[in-house]
Amino acid sequence: MITQAKKQKNLILANLILNAIGNIATTLTGENEKDKIIEILNKYINMDINRLSYKNISVYKVENEIAGIIIAYDSNRIKEFDKPVLEYLASKGIFRNAFERECFKDEFYIDTVSVFEKFQGQGFAKELFAFVEKKAQELGFKKLSLLVSFEKQKALKLYEKIGFKKNTILEVSKHKYHHMVKIL
Repeated sequence: MITQAKKQKNLILANLILNAIGNIATTLTGENEKDKIIEILNKYINMDINRLSYKNISVYKVENEIAGIIIAYDSNRIKEFDKPVLEYLASKGIFRNAFERECFKDEFYIDTVSVFEKFQGQGFAKELFAFVEKKAQELGFKKLSLLVSFEKQKALKLYEKIGFKKNTILEVSKHKYHHMVKIL
């Protein structure tokens, strides 16, 4: 069952995000230690507005246990979503004008997809993608987009299998990613 995330004190969603985004988490949190990264990611999850807000997270549950998540949002709102994160970083003395480009105008951007290892291989990621695709269509979007690291060949093959095509190459947090698009 896929449901809207809620504000929460546990760190399950933050761990799923970290598993998916890796080194980008350091850029977003200004931290290097896993426990601190998780703490700040959880802070972001519990905020009403930002890219990692619970409002942008859909949760896949199996018998009341969280199996995975997908985070997706309107690419046209990225400046609005990044403002609270940039303000938090500035409060720590880390000043940035913006983050590197991850998406383009008029895309419904899939920021993060993550399924716990024990639930992988059961089709949950495909169901999360189908859920977001339907949501994007209901909102009037004509395309979905996402990034995939050059190192994640298994993920790349999955994305191609469900209809995403490589569009361009972007660099985020000093790593190269394929920007992929699926026309709806």
